[in-house]
Amino acid sequence: METRADVLIVGAGMVGSALALALQGSGLDVLVVDGGPLSVKPFDPQSTFEPRVSALSAASQRILQR
Repeated sequence: METRADVLIVGAGMVGSALALALQGSGLDVLVVDGGPLSVKPFDPQSTFEPRVSALSAASQRILQR
């Protein structure tokens, strides 16, 4: 199987997803690949502490709100 794209984004984390969103409507064929699971883990307030924290600047927030 052969797949062609103008842009290949490796990783669907915060940065890869933001880049794909920014390229939306550009006319480019964008392909995002990620090795992680396809399932989404729902938030559980009773789960163990997750030390990962994300902070968004006002500029980043504007990009994501488009």
